[in-house]
Amino acid sequence: MSTLYDADIVLWSEQQAEKLRRIARGEQPNEVDWENIVEEIESVGRSEMYTVRSLLLRALEHLLKAAAWPHAQSARKWLHDARTFLRDARLTWAPSMAQRIDLADLYAEALASVRDLAFEEGPPGPLPADCPVTLAELISGDVMGVLAPRFRPPA
Repeated sequence: MSTLYDADIVLWSEQQAEKLRRIARGEQPNEVDWENIVEEIESVGRSEMYTVRSLLLRALEHLLKAAAWPHAQSARKWLHDARTFLRDARLTWAPSMAQRIDLADLYAEALASVRDLAFEEGPPGPLPADCPVTLAELISGDVMGVLAPRFRPPA
């Protein structure tokens, strides 16, 4: 049997929100879908975490591409894209995420992804083995001032 939750989550969410408002006013509405409300609340947090993690990963990949191939025609666009990904991550960022995001794992994933591009762009320049920035620095989004220079090898 299909429930409203399964058939039309938008309508379901509107109805459940109204029931919760009624509870807040001291009323006792019937048929509050507590199980799915709890699942949806948990889902919001997971979704926000996934979004921020994905945006940070894309930013790291683009910073690494710009460092690996600094003279590539796309290098400026990669830095611009990194800035955009970081801006979007900041819009969704919540301080509690800092404890749940493993920057070392994200960096390793980004590094592997960028190394896979070598067949397209030619051999990459040297890249840091470990992430050269902190999560706080990354989320700050200062691509040209802090981030991009740290990904380049010392001269």
